[in-house]
Amino acid sequence: MIARCPSCAAEVEEDAKRCPACHWDFAARRAPAKLGIDDAAAEVLKRALKLEDFFPEFTAEIAQKVFPRSGLFAYADKGSLVEQGESGRDLFIVCHGSVQVERGDGTATKVLATLGAGSLLGEIALIKNVPRTATVTAVEQAQIYRLDFNDLQYLLANNKALGDHLRELASSRSR
Repeated sequence: MIARCPSCAAEVEEDAKRCPACHWDFAARRAPAKLGIDDAAAEVLKRALKLEDFFPEFTAEIAQKVFPRSGLFAYADKGSLVEQGESGRDLFIVCHGSVQVERGDGTATKVLATLGAGSLLGEIALIKNVPRTATVTAVEQAQIYRLDFNDLQYLLANNKALGDHLRELASSRSR
């Protein structure tokens, strides 16, 4: 059954935990707060996305122009970024704070990693076009840059180093 997100009116599965469009958290009844990106966050993006040669002078202003659908969001402690099994191809970059990556297998949940500033996540669903393979939650207040799939397409088509990096990361984390 299909329902509508109360925040953005996107269609969502009735049992969804979050809206894939705006990340409205149905349990908490709120979406993560959108923040303005600053040059410090832009520098984290530049390193994480291998933009040194592609955009040597990557700034917050350039990030807003190049990634108009994307943004920096504040997640509360225990705030959910992605849920295992949900669809989605956005890429996430931890700019401040840390997140925990867990995978469930029905009865048990295993912590796979804790990722800090500069870490990428969401690359497996992006590269392999599969549902999310893990649940990711903030383990403290965190600032996460959500790179919208549509914004990412141009970058992947024109930045071989990033594409190679994401494929290698997805391969190593899939094992």
